[in-house]
Amino acid sequence: MATPPDRNRTIRTACDRCYKLKERCARGSITVACGRCDRLDLVCSTVRPKRPSGRRPRRREQSTSGTLLSLSSTFDIGTWLQDLTDLLPEERQLMNSLLCQPENLECYVVSSSFQAAEQQSLVALLPAALPVLKDAYLACASALKLLEPGVTTEECQSTRLQHISSAMEILRSLPVLSSQDATLCLTLGTTLALSVYSVIGVGVADICGYCLSTTNPFMEKLLSGNDAEPWQSFLALLETMECIVHCRKPTVRIRPRSSQNVDRHLGLCLPLLPYYHDICVISYSLANTTDNSYLACLQKQLDEIQASVEAWQPLHPEHFVDHFQTADVINLLAQARVYRLGVLLLSHRLRHVFGQQDSQAGIWAKEIMIELDLARQVTKRPIRCVTIPFIVAAVEICDPTSRTKALQDVDKYVDQFSPVVQKAAKTFLSRIWHERDFKITYSWFDSVHKPCAVLQYIETASVS
Repeated sequence: MATPPDRNRTIRTACDRCYKLKERCARGSITVACGRCDRLDLVCSTVRPKRPSGRRPRRREQSTSGTLLSLSSTFDIGTWLQDLTDLLPEERQLMNSLLCQPENLECYVVSSSFQAAEQQSLVALLPAALPVLKDAYLACASALKLLEPGVTTEECQSTRLQHISSAMEILRSLPVLSSQDATLCLTLGTTLALSVYSVIGVGVADICGYCLSTTNPFMEKLLSGNDAEPWQSFLALLETMECIVHCRKPTVRIRPRSSQNVDRHLGLCLPLLPYYHDICVISYSLANTTDNSYLACLQKQLDEIQASVEAWQPLHPEHFVDHFQTADVINLLAQARVYRLGVLLLSHRLRHVFGQQDSQAGIWAKEIMIELDLARQVTKRPIRCVTIPFIVAAVEICDPTSRTKALQDVDKYVDQFSPVVQKAAKTFLSRIWHERDFKITYSWFDSVHKPCAVLQYIETASVS
């Protein structure tokens, strides 16, 4: 993902109306309405079928400042999709399921209250940037289709992988020269990362890291409008999950704009994400240094993290209880509590290997499992986005009966939109428990077994 952007990309910048009239299209960025459409209050889009590329200009003019395309209240995404001529019937059906049925996005957000916001974020850029987003959206919709009863992983597997591959190439070649381009990059990167995470399970951190580093120079401006924060935080979360188990350093330490916001993916615990970033950096440093003075400094940092997180309480906006259903309030508060306990448990295991201070680790792990089970029993709803604290707690289980239950609970608490990751998590836990029992390893951070999908899956799928 570190490949430098190809400035001579084949993505068109002239909108369809100007192209048809053979008029010069004054549009510096594909996410900005051109001057003519803006003046006439028309929807500025680029959805005509692709044609062979001709001579390309030697230089691409720098993106001009402007605002993202604002869809009018009368814009009907379903009708717009129906009128497109370059979508195959099966592609139109997939796009409709992703963009016209908010309930299909339920597995991505922490509350049904955010389904419409998630959908609107996906729709907002589409009329102006369909060629850029199309393959990533089709891959994401195809991944969601796998969750339907009776649908198998093998169905349309080659087509799904082709969409992922094409979206990857577009992401690599997409210039990010303005805040509008940055928003487009985050949207494309998030849908692509979700697709890869759902059907492959490997390589997600590379996509997330690329998008976060590429868009980071524009984040201050983007966050002032609050449009990009959910995408940024979700990408940071997906990357952090992999960095924790592989002792890597995440790309960006995000700074939540407001500690009282309810993030549609991380709920009330978004302010804890920087602590998880710091845990990853310390874990990487511990694994790559032998200097005693530096090790002492790292231990001091762990002390500071523990003190801060022990005192942390989730803040919520005014009228929080009125804006969410009772079941959502319970799940959001439970999610915040288990993420807090997860930081404490991770910090503890960076200080003490298996066999040392196991009782305290067991207390925090048990509290996490109790919080998850109680919330689920009371609300009769799944708690979204709790994979990290669940895995961290499950590693600490020593009782055979409790381990059996934990394996069964993987399907409840590890991201339900990714069956391949759920399967890999079960394998990971079984191997870590075996290594711990036979003293093969003294820290799960150091184990050769990681909770990610097997690379052979990708090779087999590619050959197919």
